[in-house]
Amino acid sequence: MPGIRLVKVTKRYGDVTAIRNLSLEIGDGEYVCVLGPTGSGKTTLLKLIAGIVKPDSGEIYIDGRLVNNVPPQERNVAYVPQYYALFPHISVIDNVAFGPLSRGVSREEAYKVSMQMLEMTRLAWRANSFPHELSGGMQQRLALARGLASGAKILLLDEPLGALDARLRVELRYKLREMAKENNLTTIHVTHDQEEAMIVADRI
Repeated sequence: MPGIRLVKVTKRYGDVTAIRNLSLEIGDGEYVCVLGPTGSGKTTLLKLIAGIVKPDSGEIYIDGRLVNNVPPQERNVAYVPQYYALFPHISVIDNVAFGPLSRGVSREEAYKVSMQMLEMTRLAWRANSFPHELSGGMQQRLALARGLASGAKILLLDEPLGALDARLRVELRYKLREMAKENNLTTIHVTHDQEEAMIVADRI
């Protein structure tokens, strides 16, 4: 069964059609990259699947369930936006632990998983810092760690490596794919970087 299925989905913003009559199937545990320039509807696709925006027509299924009218918090989806959306008044590790704690995971396990994600994204040493104390690249890594720690089975990544320096970007490409595969996450990774897409994706 496909993890995600879109059937003839269209989304408009006023007179602008961001997505037109799109049908797409993504298998359970598949890592798919959506490659294209700015303005081609990539972010809109993620927002539709996450439930942040609704389609004007068509149907969206997650694990065989029609989710057009299902709120984001009930979709078992982690959306990592291009512009971070961090909680500014709590620490780095508390930002990461928010997802597992909200799902009822024990405090001990939530913080254990959170520290593992911070280690993977090379932020463990800033666990007690606050988001405003981090560089842009660090904030992007924090958003990524939070998405990975959430426990969701679907991971939606909007330019997740875009603000990182070249060396770290290359390193995290492989770690992202490894983490997704180890946890059988169905992943959609939006990028404009063709090399990045070819390295991480099962399908582009």
